Amino acid sequence: MTDWIFEGNPHRFGLHEAVAASRQQWWSTPHYRDQTAVGDRVWLQIVGPDHPGLYYVAAIVTPTYEHAGDEDGTSSYGHWRTDIRFDYRISPPLLRTELLADAELGVFAPFRGFQGSTVPVPPDVAAALAKRARPRLRTLNPNGNEDAGAAAT
Repeated sequence: MTDWIFEGNPHRFGLHEAVAASRQQWWSTPHYRDQTAVGDRVWLQIVGPDHPGLYYVAAIVTPTYEHAGDEDGTSSYGHWRTDIRFDYRISPPLLRTELLADAELGVFAPFRGFQGSTVPVPPDVAAALAKRARPRLRTLNPNGNEDAGAAAT
């Protein structure tokens, strides 16, 4: 299993609203599309000036596929897509300031922000991240909201 950071820009996509509407979403995956696999873990990082950090944990549920585009033949987010299922909300989120202050996680450059939509996470960083996030993971129910008091184990 590989861990990934998928990046979301709140000025282009309302992630919280999308998760509330459906736990399953597609994500543009123009890079590393030949390396993603069903079952891989995805950490959703919101970027930008307002509270950037990790907000959700998802799983890849389909191999990356080529999408023809919108009805007019265009696509605002590219041809390559990967379907993911949001399983957990990180509450409170792991904000960039906290990630960068951590001795194990602060060395991972994508936590400073990156241009792109996907990047693999090295196994040692993934293990440290999972350990740090574990007490904050809140299971999402089918409608994308946190189950009351349901923390991941």
